[in-house]
Amino acid sequence: MNEPDPLALLRDIHLPEAISFWPPAPGWWLLALFAIICSALTALLWLRRKRARIYRQEALQELDEILNSQQHFKKVQSIFRLLRQTAHTAYRKKNIASLPTGSFLEFLRATSHQSLFRCDPQKLGLILYATPEKHDPDYCADLCLSLASDARLWIKQHSVRGED
Repeated sequence: MNEPDPLALLRDIHLPEAISFWPPAPGWWLLALFAIICSALTALLWLRRKRARIYRQEALQELDEILNSQQHFKKVQSIFRLLRQTAHTAYRKKNIASLPTGSFLEFLRATSHQSLFRCDPQKLGLILYATPEKHDPDYCADLCLSLASDARLWIKQHSVRGED
């Protein structure tokens, strides 16, 4: 008896179908959803922070305009008014802009990261509220330069709770 070759009776090996890339496994869906949520939150926080800092850019532009015009005593008055407006914008819930000159300078010192606004509050008050004839022109020029540089630094770097 001649038996047929048993290997000839075997069928070819059938490979399984290739794994498709679509639809992804549930883990990939969760990872994609997590990435989208993180990206959206990051963009939202960035936009919110950028909008919260617009007043700084506008204040710096106005400071440049003030420094390019006017007399020294008017510059000092305008810079101080700008500082009060900026403080009012940054700290809306507090009544900062109505503080007396000395207290306002203390507030500016307290909210800055550096030692700023070391001018004499009484002399500053004279320049702010007295007539131009009563001003010392040399002190007024020095105060203008000092106040302008301090104001620029304060506007750029002052700390607002919840922002930094």
